[in-house]
Amino acid sequence: MIKNFFKYHPIHKKIVKYFDFLFLLRPSLFFPVWIMLCSGMVTSSMIVDRYNIWFSEFSFITLLIFSGITLISSSTFIINQLYDKETDKLNKKLTLFNEKISKSEAEKLYRKLFLVGFLFLIPTGFKNLIFGLILFYIWGVLYNMKPYEFKQKAILGDFTNVLAGIVLFLTGWCINANIDISIIVISLPYLLCFLAVTILTAIPDIKGDLNINKITLPIKYGKKQSLLLTVFLVFGALILGLKNNDPIISTASLISLPFYIFNLFSAKLNNILRTIRFSIFNLSFFLMCVFPYLFLALGINFYLIKYYYWHRFGLHYISFLIDE
Repeated sequence: MIKNFFKYHPIHKKIVKYFDFLFLLRPSLFFPVWIMLCSGMVTSSMIVDRYNIWFSEFSFITLLIFSGITLISSSTFIINQLYDKETDKLNKKLTLFNEKISKSEAEKLYRKLFLVGFLFLIPTGFKNLIFGLILFYIWGVLYNMKPYEFKQKAILGDFTNVLAGIVLFLTGWCINANIDISIIVISLPYLLCFLAVTILTAIPDIKGDLNINKITLPIKYGKKQSLLLTVFLVFGALILGLKNNDPIISTASLISLPFYIFNLFSAKLNNILRTIRFSIFNLSFFLMCVFPYLFLALGINFYLIKYYYWHRFGLHYISFLIDE
């Protein structure tokens, strides 16, 4: 009865239109942002105390850090949509521009989000303010804006995403520990997995990217070669995770690796999408086991996304059931 109410009652068609500005923030991209933040936080705790990896106490400072970084990330996601408007149309992606939200409204929103996110970070310390500024510069300016537009270049586009992943990991790390040389070895397997998923996300967009002369790694080096690279990246993450005695990334990469290998034999779009979603889920699952507040955030975000896309566009998204 409750399920039918949320799924079929006509009142939701009226409610959901007020969520358009919220979904311009790309909440589906909150998952990797939160996962990298939590990865840094959990691994730094293991360095300080090997067996102290259970985070059940609520921390207002941690909430401010996650909120501030999420808002700043969202501002860069809006910038990306502004600059990728034509590409998204060619790739048949849902866009809120023109029909529901104007370009000027979106530009005002990303500026407000950056400002509010920056204000959230002020009480958390100077380092987090620097991380927030660097993150905006990497994902907002270098990745999207002229004269840089690193997203248009095969190696630089992925390198920019990895840099953003490093900033997110460092931000989480500094919640429990100071930065030291060990972070290079500890963070590497997480960054390899982050890069593998980043490469996969470019494959469904190949057709549209070709039409605007955007050179991503799968376009420059080919789909098969890119899929093979992702296998080596995740396998490398597994080996490094085991060497670091890190139970989270080693287990998550071990479970995800068969999906990447299977793509080599069947590089269909549904298999690639399934690999992306299960890779994110696998790592988030093990992080949730030690940081239960992540479960709450991911759960709310997941069902809010499903609610919005079903009642706004009639789509089952996000779903782990990928149509053939």
